[in-house]
Amino acid sequence: MENDLLDEVRQFGAAFVDTPIDVRVEVSDRVRVSVTVGDGTREFSCNAPQGDRTEVKRLIKRFAKHSLYTALSDISGVRLPWGSLTGIRPTKLAYAYLSEGGRADGIAEYLSRTFSVRSDRAEIVQRIIETQRRALPDDLTGAVDLYIHVPFCNGRCDYCSFPSADINAKGADRLLDGYTDALIKEIGIVKRYMSDRGLRILSVYIGGGTPSVLGEEDISRLLEAVDCRGAEFTFEAGRADSLTAGKIDVMKNGGVTRICVNPQSLNDATLARMGRRHTSADFYEAYSLAASAGLSINTDIIAGLDESAEDFERTADGIAALSPDNVTVHTLSRKRASLLADTDPYCPDIERMTEYAFRRFGDYEPYYLYRQKNMAGNLENVGFCKRGTECINNITVMEELVPVFACGAGSISKRISGGVIARYASPKDVGLYIAELDERTEKKLLFFDGA
Repeated sequence: MENDLLDEVRQFGAAFVDTPIDVRVEVSDRVRVSVTVGDGTREFSCNAPQGDRTEVKRLIKRFAKHSLYTALSDISGVRLPWGSLTGIRPTKLAYAYLSEGGRADGIAEYLSRTFSVRSDRAEIVQRIIETQRRALPDDLTGAVDLYIHVPFCNGRCDYCSFPSADINAKGADRLLDGYTDALIKEIGIVKRYMSDRGLRILSVYIGGGTPSVLGEEDISRLLEAVDCRGAEFTFEAGRADSLTAGKIDVMKNGGVTRICVNPQSLNDATLARMGRRHTSADFYEAYSLAASAGLSINTDIIAGLDESAEDFERTADGIAALSPDNVTVHTLSRKRASLLADTDPYCPDIERMTEYAFRRFGDYEPYYLYRQKNMAGNLENVGFCKRGTECINNITVMEELVPVFACGAGSISKRISGGVIARYASPKDVGLYIAELDERTEKKLLFFDGA
């Protein structure tokens, strides 16, 4: 349990960095946890859990983590928004609770009682489950998601951890052309596999990187290869400086139904500092183009980008005034592969920022949520939508409900069988992906066959 217990300690930042902590667990007819912090010891106990060996170990670990959290919280006087939870998907715990006979209207109380989740966060989870259960198709048998990865961008944002190549680099044009050809070939092979097995594509998501850095001709070729009219179809165009009226027309004619246009901030100084290479005016122009085409629009904003609470609130106000179908409120995560990895994660106004956003989008419905390590304030990312405009891909991917056939360098496919999830990762290096395409694609399809 050591790593799990260390995760609990890390949630409190530097508060206990120099304090000796000892956790002892004894199991008989009861589980007894002794937590010694410095010179003081606290004792906790509960009835020994029942079930198979794996389930018993999981529940003992959960109790030990919560005991440690309770002790550290009592000593420090700090009540964390997510209590003792350190996992990335609190909704999975809610679904597990329901599967064991829990009531839908009792989710918030269960999370607060079992994990000390603060009431405002617990209630968001309960609302998300309600939205998801209403929005999801009744039958997901034979349904799959198709993900297509374009690992190219027109500059690297400081907070980004995704592997991507800069299209402005020397030789990038030639590499991009070769990559597009290889990607189209892989999509064709994967689609034939799905067709032969009677699988139906529930949603398509083209992400990256920034797929909209492709030229109009390459976007058209890519969409022709996908050819999934009738399915939910999302195209990631996160960088406003990569989007043109011509590209949007190609997307619309190619079956795209949803587009992501993400400012992250409407503060030009923040955009420049984070390496975005575009202005808020560029975002408004790109948004207008997408709205004029009648596409459903998602926008992302990030709380904690080394700016004031007032700066963030102006961003939230600006996005709310546009009234997009979807808004995702991210909390900055200093990921290991990002340029911000070694910077100070402390942001004194982070909860003020997120709570302002939650109020500002109070007329929207929260419909998906996930957490990441090293998030400012140990908070979360929440997707909000207007009723009936939920992105099914976001729900099925976050809740891991259907298999994901992922194409492209750095993409990760998921096989789901009997509640067990297995993953197949394609090589991140674009050159290696192109060189080994046939061999790797064959292995991926064998992976989906369970071989």
